Amino acid sequence: MLKLSVLKVENPSCFWGRVIWASGGNTQTTEQYDNLHTQMNLFYHNISWNLRKLNPRPIEEGKVYVVYWPVMKSWCRAMVESVIMDSESCRARCLLVDHGEWLVAPSDQIRDAAQNFLRLPFWVRKFHLGGIQPTTLRVSFLEKAKLVPSTRWDSSATLYLHNLLKDSTQAEAVLLESEPESTSIELYLTIRDIKICVNDDLVAKGFAYYSSTKSTDGSGLGEVVRFPVVPSSGLHQIVSKTSNKPPSVRVNSLAAPRAGDLLTAPSPPQSQEHEQMISKAYGRSEVTEQPPGSQSKNSLGAAAERASSEDPDLSPSAALTTDLSLFRSLKSLNSSTVYQQEAHSELNDCHPTEMTSVCITCTKQGRLTSETVIPEEDVLLCMSGKSGAASFVESRQVHLPDAGDETSSESGPTEKTWRCIEDWACARLLEWLNPGRLNPNPHAADDVVVPSDPRRRGILLHTAFPVDPCTNLDDAPITDDLRRVLQRKQYSTLSLADRYSWPAVARGSNTLIVSHSADQPLSYLAPLVTHILYNSIFCSNTYNRGPIAVLLCPGWEKAQMLYDLLEEIKVTHVLHPVIVLLGVGKDEAKSVKIPKNCLLLVTTPFSLVLLLSCRCFMFMRLYHVVLDEADQLLTHAADQMVTILQHSQKVTFSEINASCPKQLIAVAKRWAGGMEGLVGTYMPSPFILITIPEEAALYGNVQQVSLLTLGSSKISVMLGALEFNPDISQKTLIVASSAQEVEDVFKVMKSKSAFCLRTHEGLTHQFDNVIQQWRKDIGPRSHVVLVTTAGCLECLGITDASCVIHYSFPTSRKLFGNRLLCMADNFRNLADRDQTESHRSLARSVLLISERNISHIVGVVRYMGRTNTLLPPVLLSFTQGVLVTREYEKTNRPLCSYLKSFGVCRDSSMCPDRHRLISQLDQSELPASGVIQVVPLYVKTASLLYGHIIGKDDGGFHIMTSEMASYYADRKPGAKEMLVGGLYAVEEDDVFHRVKILPVPDRHDGLFFRVQFIDVGKEQVLKSCQIRELPEQFHSLPSQAVEMIICHVKPVNAEKNWHPKVTRTIGQKIRGLVHQATAVLSLGNTVFVDPMVRVRQVPGLKTVINEYNIQSEILKTGMAVPNPDHVALLRALWQEEPSSGTEAVHIFGS
Repeated sequence: MLKLSVLKVENPSCFWGRVIWASGGNTQTTEQYDNLHTQMNLFYHNISWNLRKLNPRPIEEGKVYVVYWPVMKSWCRAMVESVIMDSESCRARCLLVDHGEWLVAPSDQIRDAAQNFLRLPFWVRKFHLGGIQPTTLRVSFLEKAKLVPSTRWDSSATLYLHNLLKDSTQAEAVLLESEPESTSIELYLTIRDIKICVNDDLVAKGFAYYSSTKSTDGSGLGEVVRFPVVPSSGLHQIVSKTSNKPPSVRVNSLAAPRAGDLLTAPSPPQSQEHEQMISKAYGRSEVTEQPPGSQSKNSLGAAAERASSEDPDLSPSAALTTDLSLFRSLKSLNSSTVYQQEAHSELNDCHPTEMTSVCITCTKQGRLTSETVIPEEDVLLCMSGKSGAASFVESRQVHLPDAGDETSSESGPTEKTWRCIEDWACARLLEWLNPGRLNPNPHAADDVVVPSDPRRRGILLHTAFPVDPCTNLDDAPITDDLRRVLQRKQYSTLSLADRYSWPAVARGSNTLIVSHSADQPLSYLAPLVTHILYNSIFCSNTYNRGPIAVLLCPGWEKAQMLYDLLEEIKVTHVLHPVIVLLGVGKDEAKSVKIPKNCLLLVTTPFSLVLLLSCRCFMFMRLYHVVLDEADQLLTHAADQMVTILQHSQKVTFSEINASCPKQLIAVAKRWAGGMEGLVGTYMPSPFILITIPEEAALYGNVQQVSLLTLGSSKISVMLGALEFNPDISQKTLIVASSAQEVEDVFKVMKSKSAFCLRTHEGLTHQFDNVIQQWRKDIGPRSHVVLVTTAGCLECLGITDASCVIHYSFPTSRKLFGNRLLCMADNFRNLADRDQTESHRSLARSVLLISERNISHIVGVVRYMGRTNTLLPPVLLSFTQGVLVTREYEKTNRPLCSYLKSFGVCRDSSMCPDRHRLISQLDQSELPASGVIQVVPLYVKTASLLYGHIIGKDDGGFHIMTSEMASYYADRKPGAKEMLVGGLYAVEEDDVFHRVKILPVPDRHDGLFFRVQFIDVGKEQVLKSCQIRELPEQFHSLPSQAVEMIICHVKPVNAEKNWHPKVTRTIGQKIRGLVHQATAVLSLGNTVFVDPMVRVRQVPGLKTVINEYNIQSEILKTGMAVPNPDHVALLRALWQEEPSSGTEAVHIFGS
């Protein structure tokens, strides 16, 4: 049985209810629909939307819209039944499909339904008690009263049903038949632990009689059948076994399906798809497309049914109605059967988007007999197989299957085919008249609901000239060749940064971009190359030679990637790009030869400064300077960048280059302090685009304040941060987490006699009034306060706040940044020179940190450290304690390789490895001092080697090697089972090595494995057929490879990794040779050596000579510099005393 919640009763043949699928109640259902209504109210009350684009054009009957309901002060889904037009206005009579109410709404309160709001089916359905008809009391002229059939229900019957529902504790239903406008059921109510059938009870009380259709050949009328029944007090069973009712189409038992089946049914196909809801799809819902004449036929059928009920005598109209009723039942069953086979699995799996394309076809079949029983699956489909409006209006497409209607039924497909041909011919004519691309939906672009202000989309845009963003790759300002290259590289979807910045870059503007996609060179390379090809090449002077554009990268790895990318996009034949990477070698820059036809140079700031010092004449037309990862360049190469920018400015502003293009592009993932001087000094009329809100706040010079507080004293701390009588006018925004918090803060603010506004999800109808008061001009010493929730913040469209108080802690960087964007009007604007000179920081952010936010405290301190904010000492000490605790939690991680190689980690905040020495893990049995003999076998980097220490129990290893060679001389058994961490054997260069299989993420094919040669130290990917089984006798000897680190050297120019040229040079020189080294430190399986030399004995003499020193050889490459603090930093780690536990001290008070 299905559990029902009856909401509204008009009469026993018309009442509205909700189906409760879950046996435990409708909590989940209520939450889903409450969330739907909340999202609808936030969306349609959004201040930033263009209401003209939200209004339907025009209002059509049968479609689903969103209508404002004044009773609930809420936007609700509604189906338009009819449109009322007059000379002054347009109104629509709508059915609120989630509430079962009728409403006449004016056109200005009707909106198109967004796609996301149609995923849940209608919450309320219309039911009627099946198998019974109303009766009335007729008194003849003989004054004899008797019950006779009636066309409408008596008011006493409706009142009786009301009383039954009022006294009942549970309502259940057995589904009889799913009819076009209503669902026929048997209603069972539980009253004082007694379950009664309302259908039978109404007959027993004389309010109704049983009815059935007896003629099955279409020649007879439905005959009224009356039988005595047992009174309701005796009904203890669901269906009485002694009932003499004729058999009807019904279900005897029904298992309740899962709770999500009804709720996750798909919505009907939509007529239009919009691009975004906030940044997603939006459009009207096309519920059904009725063929011409279907409504007239439905009205004829309805009229025939009414005539049948009014005149019980035999008539042709009654016969026609009977056939129609049978056909509808047959259609319901047949369509359900077909539908069940194709879509029932999707129903059970709750996939809301996979059923929208399912088409139900009704075929002409035999008549339905009264003994037919609906299967359980079909009953479910009758209730939930069609979501949205399809279940309400599908029957209007059904034609009468009478023989007399064969002509019209056959002409339907012909007429449809003819119209399809006509439409095709019209489309071909339009295509012929318009050779360009034909837009089949010219209004689609107008339907996109996009806020006009970029700040509504989380973008800060400061520019001196207007910008028209591109929408996709087709209208992007790039060449067709580049467009094809990007499509081939699957770069077809433009990010928000690309859409706004590409027109500016292609125009030749000075551009600063801060976005998450800044590490992808394609985000700026395509429009830059287009501008160079179409403009700069032709405008550059011919008096000088050399590149006209230079791409500056933070390291050799990014420079090499950029150079490879330039070769991929097929511009080498025009721009002839060259990559230059210089070290610190003497006269290295003088030996560099740059071709005369080179127009694009890829290099690093250090290399370019060396070139400028000795080849300055080669860079006399440097028109385009691109700073890739500008934050890194300005941080680690600040002096070099000043030299380069000054030279570029001198060149571009020279008289000979007065008419040439001048462009500086800086791309970064975060705002850096040096960017302020970069924009102010070297970027006239800049185009500044920041798509990361929290970075935009740093750019805008927002004053950040952090306050520690207990959760119970947040209000008092917040009041202490407010200025109720400021010297200048202020607008303060307080962001809470829930409606209850909003009300609590609002009461406190009102008690302080402050002018305070409030809004939350329950007060969305007040958005317009609140914003109207917020936007009013206020005088000096005035203070306006608005308390709201994070969910409502985006809908309010506020950008002029002067202070944001985070009463509820933002749980993510995105939420934090979106709140700060509410002060965008008060941000510093570096594109406005007049405003920059007189700017005074008016934006302030107050962050309340309680004991519940400890997990976010490290990120807060890291972000605040990038500003000039003075943090409380107790906050800094607690953060240090948290960092120490996190380091102790990394006991299962290896010691950081960068820490061992250079003494410091390149990025300890992001590195997952351990950065503290633990005696239990780092205790070593290797020599920590003295001279040792080593043989490098594998050179991983220039300063990191793997090899053997001679004299360290070498006998066992040599014996094992010879035994392995003897074992595999006659047999080479393949590995039977590959286990991660297991030991196996691999043959390489006629030598067998022991290997250990390493875990490889996301690889399940079993064809390739990553292995580690435990006696050599290298790692390699091998095929499974190369791996051999290793006998147990070769497992006992521990791994022989020892990690050796060459001390006191590091890469040049603050590079993070060694250049491959250095590693290749050292590897070719030392691999497999015996060297003499001095050990200075040992940690675990790592020995640190300084120096490490190749010793060779003079033949015939006892004299030995040092052939070379590895440290010296590394420095000779020019790609390395001395690192004198290397060993001292490592030894300092041993001397650090463990934390005394102060990080665990409760700092928030008692």
